[in-house]
Amino acid sequence: MKNKIAEIRKSLRLSQEELAKRIQISRPHLSVIENGNVSVSGAVMLKISSVLGQPVEDIFFADNVSYSEQCNKKKGGTP
Repeated sequence: MKNKIAEIRKSLRLSQEELAKRIQISRPHLSVIENGNVSVSGAVMLKISSVLGQPVEDIFFADNVSYSEQCNKKKGGTP
């Protein structure tokens, strides 16, 4: 899953090791998540969001498209 974790983490001057400790996962697992090579559980998304101080949708979902807009498109609604 594409995400902006590394970009936001670096802007906050957090190392992978520090972020991983704060969200209670291993540093290698965080690296795999940052690279978009694994699906992320909702619980981990929420922890990352909390530590980085950004909404989940700003970290994990498509640029310029909010989560609610994505949901509306899936349901056939219009944004």
